[in-house]
Amino acid sequence: MKYYKVSNSGFDSKVIIAYSGYEALGYYLMEIDDQLGFVDDVNVEEVAADERVEISYTGYPVYKTLKELYQEKDFWQVPNVVVEVE
Repeated sequence: MKYYKVSNSGFDSKVIIAYSGYEALGYYLMEIDDQLGFVDDVNVEEVAADERVEISYTGYPVYKTLKELYQEKDFWQVPNVVVEVE
């Protein structure tokens, strides 16, 4: 399993855990449904499991890795959205 950052022309970015980039892309396309303009505008890039993401609770930034965020989920299906990125 690997982590992929998938976005539509830089917007609606999500980090998805999947077995391949193609699987992450397909899952992303199902998630955003018909909000997509052109499939060519979708960018898929592999990111490391230890990449830190800023999460804010009550105004104080908290940093967690993608692996930690995935392990905190109640269900561990693959593919799955780990986090939405701004």
